[in-house]
Amino acid sequence: MIIKIGKIRIDTKSRTERHREFLLNEIISLRAEIIDIVLQGEIRNRIPVKELKIKAKLIKKYSRRLKLLRI
Repeated sequence: MIIKIGKIRIDTKSRTERHREFLLNEIISLRAEIIDIVLQGEIRNRIPVKELKIKAKLIKKYSRRLKLLRI
């Protein structure tokens, strides 16, 4: 939360908290994208494996970073 007093801004969340939230949001959105890709591919009988692998690697990378932030 950002508190504004005139021209001064006071941020109540630390940088690590904001980064942790960013990583969680990215993981959730990537998982939703993967689900959409799989469902669309099932309809067309063609699933783009390369794209799924890239998104899965990103989820793994972000999850690892999130785990390190929580330690």
